[in-house]
This record gives sequence, structure tokens and C-alpha cells, in this order.
Amino acid sequence: MTDAAMGARAECVMLNKGPHLLEAVDILRDLFGRMDAQMHKKTPQLRRLKSW
Repeated sequence: MTDAAMGARAECVMLNKGPHLLEAVDILRDLFGRMDAQMHKKTPQLRRLKSW
């Protein structure tokens, strides 16, 4: 998933054909949407940890 998340910084992401292609596209769309909120000028910004 880390490699896929870093794909949000790329101009394109290549997927192989297969029986789970549409599911992969849906997962990537969701992942990229969440990563978009965590990126600032192409630098990942980690959210504050709340352990208690």
C-alpha cells in the first residue's frame, strides 16, 4: 500500500489486467483521495499521533 500511496505523486499509475482490475481502481481512487489531504507540495505530511 505504501508504493500505491506514493503513486499519488506520479503522473500515472500502471495496472495489470486481471479479474480484480475494477476493485483495484476503486481502492486507488479512495487511497489517492485520502493521500491528497496529507500531501503539501509533494511532501508527505504525517498527521499527529494520538495514542491515548
